[in-house]
Amino acid sequence: MNRWIRRTLLVLILCIATSGGAGYADTNQALQAAFIRNGDLWLKLDEADELSVTKDGKATAPKWSHDGKFVAFAAGDQANDIWVYSLESKQRLHVYNGASRYEWAPDKNRLAFQTDGVLSYADVSPERVEPFKNVSSGVDNYSWLPSGTGFLASSAAQMLPTGWTNVKLYVIPADANMDPGKAKLLFTLPSQSRSFFAVGTSAFKWSTDGKWISFLAIPTASWSADSNTLCALSSDGRTFRQVGEMLRYDEWFGWAPGQSMLAYIEGIGRFAIENKQVRVKEFPVIQRVPYTPKGFVDRDFTWDSDRYITVARSKESEWVNDASLRPLPSLYRIDLHRNEQKQLTSPPDHYGDFYPNDLASGKKLVWLRSDRERADAWMSNADGTEPVKLIADIDAASSYYDAWSWGSVIAWYNPRR
Repeated sequence: MNRWIRRTLLVLILCIATSGGAGYADTNQALQAAFIRNGDLWLKLDEADELSVTKDGKATAPKWSHDGKFVAFAAGDQANDIWVYSLESKQRLHVYNGASRYEWAPDKNRLAFQTDGVLSYADVSPERVEPFKNVSSGVDNYSWLPSGTGFLASSAAQMLPTGWTNVKLYVIPADANMDPGKAKLLFTLPSQSRSFFAVGTSAFKWSTDGKWISFLAIPTASWSADSNTLCALSSDGRTFRQVGEMLRYDEWFGWAPGQSMLAYIEGIGRFAIENKQVRVKEFPVIQRVPYTPKGFVDRDFTWDSDRYITVARSKESEWVNDASLRPLPSLYRIDLHRNEQKQLTSPPDHYGDFYPNDLASGKKLVWLRSDRERADAWMSNADGTEPVKLIADIDAASSYYDAWSWGSVIAWYNPRR
């Protein structure tokens, strides 16, 4: 392996180890939520009044910076006009018009984005956005390295007369400045076969110790709507594993906060109310453990700690076009050590509890309660006790066969993640 890649990955792992991995220490960080109401971006900061950021009804997909001082969001008719709001200066700062897939660096106020396969980033301060810098072309998808020094990026496969080319993964330094020589190959995905096919990837997620990378290998569009391959790659590029088949939702797979355990919602078929089960795989062990009881499906999840997972679970059902006849979920907490499960919430008729997230190092649980038309944000202790409604009247997210893109309408600032 190239010496630069080995050195970069060693620094990456050491940074994660010395920082305590996923930031699992206690935090006194005040509550911060960014959410969409009537198409506008709003903020909820601790117990203070709600703050309206936009007024044109065209905001979506808020994302917090690593220190909680900025919120990035998309706006415009095509949701490709990228902006940042500064909590310090109370200013909206324009980043770029015509971009997609924006992501904050893990260690600084630096926002990356893509434009027609070109990966760029811009440094952000309370008063201004610095001129953006191009990093690399030919990028299909990417994520920041946990060290913040660069990116892991995938190329898109190309269709040739001889068949599809292979998807490749590259480590690219942030200062590559469009120099192809600075992009170093980490791994080449397998060629098309009966058991594997990919023309691109999802974003990438690192285990707490930095030794493993998880991502989805994505086939062509019609195939991807029903099945994608969840993959795990050792961070040195030497070990590759196909973990399971699942839908194309990045929030449906994630690492435990303190150990190399990967939870994911497995199951093929585009219907979220059928054949969807939470499983946990501990690396480097191959065993995959299912936790969803027969007759039920899990539709969202969050790690509370290395021991507990909270899921949004409903009865399994065949698809019907009448939404009122489709089941809605409640929250359940899974004790991985004892293999015990407990129902945490019982929403009223015609409401479901979706999109659980942990806050305060797993001490608090937040979620969205929705009737499919609007949503409210709720919070409780991690075990479901002392529930309170925090935010009312949040827009319902878009859905695809009852899988809801709730990350487009709310973002919680969580230093642990």
